[in-house]
Amino acid sequence: MKHFSKRLIFWLLLPVSALQGLWLRRTAIRLPEATGPRKGMLGTGEKIQLLALGDSIIAGVGTGTMEHSLPVQFANALAATRMCSVQWRVEGSNGADISDLRHSIKQLHRDQRADVILISIGVNDVTGLSSTRYWRTQTKQLMLELRNKWPLAEVIFAGLPPMGQFPLPPQPLRFTLGQRAATLDAIAAGIISRQAGMLHIPTDISPLEQEFCEDGFHPSAESCANWASVLAQRFEADKLDRSVSGRG
Repeated sequence: MKHFSKRLIFWLLLPVSALQGLWLRRTAIRLPEATGPRKGMLGTGEKIQLLALGDSIIAGVGTGTMEHSLPVQFANALAATRMCSVQWRVEGSNGADISDLRHSIKQLHRDQRADVILISIGVNDVTGLSSTRYWRTQTKQLMLELRNKWPLAEVIFAGLPPMGQFPLPPQPLRFTLGQRAATLDAIAAGIISRQAGMLHIPTDISPLEQEFCEDGFHPSAESCANWASVLAQRFEADKLDRSVSGRG
């Protein structure tokens, strides 16, 4: 009943939220993607290939330079945690939704290696009003394509952020975005939980506690550093847990 009530409220508020969304698209500050090389290496020791795929978070929007972006800071945290070298590559695009992500994967050279894959996607599916059926189908296809192309890679899906806490959108748009993001994230988490070698890590980053950029929509470089550290810790903890329990 509670779930039904939330969905009903979402649809009742949608007409007003849609108008607010159109206004926001025209007036919001648009920050550029991060500058600098989109591939490099960090650390020393055994080499790990990290491939980062997805949306503006992967593209480093709001962080200034690629070295301060979430993928590269995650590579740095992973290198420090595992005492290894991480060869990283970023394939992200501002505004990308899950369909764009699937298309970009198809465009990658078939010899592109990946031991660890970091994915951020879904925010633009929320703002684009993708249906839950569409999102579920696309997510299942994405997981299948990732496994077919990189059968041995460990995949990390960074969960959709708590959009209901973003400072930029006015109410009731903020509420509807938050509800939709939570719904899509729960669907993705359920699908990923059934895949071997894939991990959904909830995104706990919040503008109520951490710094956001002036656009009110993207975390700052400092917040991305904290986020990257959490991702690395959760990733390694899950890897240890799977090793102890004997799961794949």
